[in-house]
Amino acid sequence: MGHSTRRAVVAATAIALATTTITACGGSDSGSKKADAPTTCVPTPTPTMKIGLSTIYTNVWNAGGKDGLAASVSQQLGWRGIHVIDTGNDPKAGETKEPTYAEIRYGPNGRQIALTLATQVKNAKLVQDERTNPTVDLVLGTKFALIPMPPPPASSVTVNVYNAYVLPGTAGKLAAEMRKRGFKIGEVGNDPKRGYFPDNPTAIRYGSQGEPAARRVKLQVKDAKMVNDGRKGTTIDLLIGSKWTDDAVIPAAQATVPPSPSPTKSPGC
Repeated sequence: MGHSTRRAVVAATAIALATTTITACGGSDSGSKKADAPTTCVPTPTPTMKIGLSTIYTNVWNAGGKDGLAASVSQQLGWRGIHVIDTGNDPKAGETKEPTYAEIRYGPNGRQIALTLATQVKNAKLVQDERTNPTVDLVLGTKFALIPMPPPPASSVTVNVYNAYVLPGTAGKLAAEMRKRGFKIGEVGNDPKRGYFPDNPTAIRYGSQGEPAARRVKLQVKDAKMVNDGRKGTTIDLLIGSKWTDDAVIPAAQATVPPSPSPTKSPGC
């Protein structure tokens, strides 16, 4: 994104999102020394404005010491629609205490943006600084983790159904069942990669970007072996393994996402 375009986005968002300041999970209203004082850690508040992830512009800074972490997290944020401006080591290293999990830095105009970004990050601490634009910084600690994305609906998942075992016609029958459940069906036939799964009735091949979609497919079958093969994109392979039986398919009424756990206090932030 060019400098002029970026300035325009920042200015427009700043006008739309100008709000009061906030501190969450032990964070302070500024970068003062008060942040080092003992504080009570509480869950990060829920955003009170609807902010689309695709409107968030963030820097990703590594404070955890793990090589390549900022780049990896940036890629995952991009899959969620978040725009990453820059990555690297934390430019404030040595000036502030390193976060254990994550820290989100924001200015007076970025409160709701920071809160929205915090919905994607485990145990994020919010810290307001003096910036005058609505961009934010996501600082990665040694225990950083993103909150897993929920599985997308079946209608958004494309599945190839392959037979990796000598059971003629089984791939076609399984593909028909998956289609009835709303999945988009890609290729159907024998496994082009000639996979071998002697201990499972099914296997699921996917790439990192397609991990949420793979979880949606996994809900449909019993005892599936999950195989991340490093592919790009979100297309999933559902394979019939050596221990296939007709009851390997879970009844549609039971193939549902388990309820999300209740939010808890961040353990130490």
